[in-house]
Amino acid sequence: MKNKTKLLASSFFLIGILPLLMGCNTARKASQFRLMMKDDYCVSNINAGFKEIEPSFTNPDSLLKNDSVLSSRFSKNEILVANATGMVPLIKQLLITQNNGSAGAMAAGLELRQQLTEKELRVKSVFDELQSELSCETERTKRAAGYLDGYEKKRTNNLTIGAIFAGSATTVAPVFVKSSTPQNTIVIGGAIVSAYLGARLLQAGHNKVDFTYQRNLISDIWTAPKVSTQYPKFIWQLMNRKELNIGDNNLSIQQNIKKRWLGIELNGAAKHTLELLFNKGGSYSEDDLQTRSVLLGQLQQSVSLLNSNVQLYLLAIQRKLNAQNEPAK
Repeated sequence: MKNKTKLLASSFFLIGILPLLMGCNTARKASQFRLMMKDDYCVSNINAGFKEIEPSFTNPDSLLKNDSVLSSRFSKNEILVANATGMVPLIKQLLITQNNGSAGAMAAGLELRQQLTEKELRVKSVFDELQSELSCETERTKRAAGYLDGYEKKRTNNLTIGAIFAGSATTVAPVFVKSSTPQNTIVIGGAIVSAYLGARLLQAGHNKVDFTYQRNLISDIWTAPKVSTQYPKFIWQLMNRKELNIGDNNLSIQQNIKKRWLGIELNGAAKHTLELLFNKGGSYSEDDLQTRSVLLGQLQQSVSLLNSNVQLYLLAIQRKLNAQNEPAK
């Protein structure tokens, strides 16, 4: 009888502790995933590959006020886009050749048009690459959040199963064990295991993953530096012109994005959360990852809209340049 009691006690204990042993394997997988998440595979080459796209003027305000050659033909937003993308010198040269009917001027005009077309293609390529990087980083962030969610569910399930079995041990022990001493041992042991597993369950949601990145595209939106280290110069200039923010000309695109963040996602955010989101990364919880994913998604949509508007303005410029015989606008 004594051996049977020991066997039953051992069985109940092993059943209760089994989920913890299973959790060790989950923890090993979590460690491997943390190593993978340190590998930033979303960095693009937008700054290094397209340095030739430089704004014609750092501050285009004087251009808007004083250049009657441009202002008599193009809208304010068209001039801002032409300046940011470095096309102002080409456009002005082309306007000069259009007033000269010589064969040499016509040849020069064709070459200038070709250069403008090439610049337009480069501008589109940079925007596409930036959008791809944002999309990739959003996916990478969601992947990490999804992993933590799955890890947390597995952990909770294992602990719940262990608590159920440990609780069952304390309930059925008197049925199989009549002697009070071993009966008390099983009941006390089961209660200890249940309490321990219950405490572990209360810690749910505290798991984190090391998540870092070489370039943090949401950082400059938050800190608003005069010169961005994350974005190509021409895109940063476009994002900081109030005139190009469709729907609210009182704020630039950068200011509008930050305002939206402050209104909902980062309303009342703790200092350590802001440092985590807008620096080089660190130990992320699932909630922090979800927040970062939302910020990246909003930024991606804003960049996509800006890209579409820039392409429309460049198309309008081309049409006006092609309409040589139309009156100046």
